[in-house]
This record gives sequence, structure tokens and C-alpha cells, in this order.
Amino acid sequence: MNQMRADHPKWAYAVVVAATVFIAAHGLVHLMGVSLLWKLGEPGQLRYADAVPEPGTVAGYLAGGLWLAAAVLFVTAAGLLVAGRAAWRMTALAGVVISAPVIGLAPGQAVLGLIADGLVLVLVVIGWLRARVVAS
Repeated sequence: MNQMRADHPKWAYAVVVAATVFIAAHGLVHLMGVSLLWKLGEPGQLRYADAVPEPGTVAGYLAGGLWLAAAVLFVTAAGLLVAGRAAWRMTALAGVVISAPVIGLAPGQAVLGLIADGLVLVLVVIGWLRARVVAS
């Protein structure tokens, strides 16, 4: 982790690792939406009958593509964070911008997904504030 210098406390390293794992995990969970909407399977408690839009339709494939884009952005953001690259913040923010509306289509899972998006936003703000403090 390039951003972690020897003078940083060990807890700061642990926070970066925890944030990285959380962001990557949120991205991987989005793959469940891809699987459902592209009719590849019914992961966990997700069922075709409850999905919006209808899985296997053009709208389902488009929404699944958005779920996939969010997944890729979150996993990429986690990789950039662990590499100490400032671009992780904008990448994670782009993931949230895509994630929040598509999560809203899944009424049963929307609350937990939106909470996760909110936590990612908090991490982005903390990262941005930290970068401003370090730069000044």
C-alpha cells in the first residue's frame, strides 16, 4: 500500500484493508444481480419471479449490465485503494452512482444495498478529506 508510510499507525493500515474488503465485497454482491437478471441462476434468496425488470428480457439484460458495471467499478476501486491510488475515490463514486438506482429496482434487497452504497460514500468522503489534510 503505497499510501501507508512507516509513520502511520497500524490502525490506519487496518482501516484501509477493511475499507478495501468492504468495497470489493459490495462489488461482488452486485454479481448476484447480474446472475439473476441475465437468467444465469437464482442466487441466495433472489428469485426470478420477484425480479424487476423481468430476467431474460431486453430490460433485464440492460439492468444486469448496469449491475455488472457497478461490480467492476467497486472491485476496481478496491484495487486502486489497496494500491494507494487516488483514483479509487472517483471510481467508487462512479460505482455508487450506478449502484444506487439499480439497487432501487430490487425492493427486497434495496435497503441493505443502499446502506452499503452510503458506507462507500462515507469512505470516499473520508478519503477525500484525508487527502486534503495530507496535501496541506
